[in-house]
Amino acid sequence: MPDFSSALRTRLATDAGLSSMVGTRVYRGIVPEGTALPYIRMNVISDPRPEHLKGYDAARVSRVQVDCFAASYGAARDMADRVIAATIAPGTTEGIHFGRIKAEGPRDLGEDVEGTGYVFRASLDLLAEHRLA
Repeated sequence: MPDFSSALRTRLATDAGLSSMVGTRVYRGIVPEGTALPYIRMNVISDPRPEHLKGYDAARVSRVQVDCFAASYGAARDMADRVIAATIAPGTTEGIHFGRIKAEGPRDLGEDVEGTGYVFRASLDLLAEHRLA
C-alpha cells in the first residue's frame, strides 16, 4: 500500500536541485551516525484523518517537519528554499497524489555538535495535502 511519508521522501530525494546538494541523504526520522553534511531529516508531526458520517475522507493534510542540516547558514537556507520549490507543484509519487503544500519557515535552529562544531539547521513545516492516487 502506498505510504505518504515514503512518497514525500522520494519526491525530495529525486529532485534534481536537492540531489545536487545532498545526494541521497534524505532521511525519515533517524539519521545514521557519521552522516556527512549536508543532509535532510523529515518527521511527520501530525496526520489527522478527517471524517464524515460515512467514515474517513480520502484526502487529508499532514504536517511534516523538514530539517536541512549544513555547514553554513547559506547552504541550510538554500536547501530549505529548494525543499519548498521541490514540493510546491501538485503531482503523484509512488501512488500518492500531492495537492497543495504550504510551507512555514524556515526557522533557524543550529547548534554546537560535539566533534563536528556548529551545525546550521533550517527547519520547515510542510502542510501537505495528499490522498491515494
